[in-house]
Amino acid sequence: MTTGLPYTAATLYPSPSEASLKLQFLGKQIKDVQAPAAIIDAAVVRRNCKLMLDTAEKLGCSFRAHVKTHKTKELSELQVGKDSKSVRLVGSTLSEVEHLAPWLYECKSQGKEVSVLYGLPLSPSAVPRLAAIARVLGEGTVGIFADHPTHIKILDEVDEKTWPGKIPVFFNVDVGYHREGVAHDSKQLADVAYALKASRRATLTGVYTHFGSSYGVSSPEEALKAMTEELQGLEQGAIEFLKCTGANISGDANAPKVVLSLGASPTATAIQNLLEGGEEFKQYRAVIEKCQKSFEVEFHAGVYPVMDMQQLATRARPQHAAANPEQSLLSFKDLGMRILTEVASVYPERGEVLVASGGIVFGREPCKSYPGWGVVTPWPAKEGQVYDPETSKTGWIIARISQEHGNLTWEGPRDNYRELQVGEKLLVWPNHACIASTSFGWFLVVDSDKSDPERIEDVWTRWRGW
Repeated sequence: MTTGLPYTAATLYPSPSEASLKLQFLGKQIKDVQAPAAIIDAAVVRRNCKLMLDTAEKLGCSFRAHVKTHKTKELSELQVGKDSKSVRLVGSTLSEVEHLAPWLYECKSQGKEVSVLYGLPLSPSAVPRLAAIARVLGEGTVGIFADHPTHIKILDEVDEKTWPGKIPVFFNVDVGYHREGVAHDSKQLADVAYALKASRRATLTGVYTHFGSSYGVSSPEEALKAMTEELQGLEQGAIEFLKCTGANISGDANAPKVVLSLGASPTATAIQNLLEGGEEFKQYRAVIEKCQKSFEVEFHAGVYPVMDMQQLATRARPQHAAANPEQSLLSFKDLGMRILTEVASVYPERGEVLVASGGIVFGREPCKSYPGWGVVTPWPAKEGQVYDPETSKTGWIIARISQEHGNLTWEGPRDNYRELQVGEKLLVWPNHACIASTSFGWFLVVDSDKSDPERIEDVWTRWRGW
């Protein structure tokens, strides 16, 4: 597949040879890999992706997967499901959209519905690259975000040969997070709506919001309340926007419904609670069902396939299913990405251990549940003393970070103290998987459903560039 551009992210930021990577890593044990390395457990990822897709289907909602966390074709395929007839994605960089394009072209040739969004409000410099992808994938496949009249003006200046057909637009609504988007009562909302109504190129497909404030929740109930507030705020913004355009919002069965696209992983994960069937959840299902009468409700999320310490801290789901205590819902067992690091030195007098992984590996995003940058897993043992922010608060954590250095401290009583030695390798659950994976060119993939969960079964290359 060619894009017709003199350059793309794939040419400017070439990926390493998959054949070379597999020759280097396949069949090795985790313990034999040089650290630092990013390890993904395919079994955990498959479960998390399937649960999200099953939930959306049972609730009668759509789902749009964000690819920014992993930036790989392999995990994108798991996010949309092998047998899905609808492929809905969003990327945060042009590189992600460009790298997705060859696979999306295959999906189109198989008769699947394809929709990919560039996940920032449109900038003029992005138009040539997005238009090239749209020329290949066809009309209506590549959508953009808009929350300013200038965004619509940019599209109206694009000729049909450059970007064929009508261009799908998702209007950004701000429901209180104040990242991108405008509030339902903003004059800017009306200005965008009037510009869109007069546009000859742009067509409203949906309204979109990201509720990053949901990361502050601490229980399923709080997460569901956040989801409800997000959906109601998005609906209000959509109604005000559509009033300005003169569009029909009566729920005409013959007209395509405008999409209400909401989510962050905590609120998207929270809807999984609605399948439990408890009376306390009926009010939240009722809000979704009310919106579905006039709109198409679509959830979106990104980090949910691998989860991380931040997601664990939200407790958007219980740790275990009430009906089946053996079924993990949101616990350490559901964290699908770990960072392999190595002990570089030990300082008994100050009670610290140094690992050769710092801010450029783990990032600098804190987690509200504990004062650290990562939690050391019991690996290579299956069980052991692990720092749990909700219970024991005892174990090794990454307490301080510099650029390449991480300082571990043992928190809590020393009854089950784990002695660490220079050269010992550790696996760490990071605070934020999206940030922790950015410095890695590939993921080493294991599969805990197989007989040897330590064996590297695959290598997934990550897309680079902007």
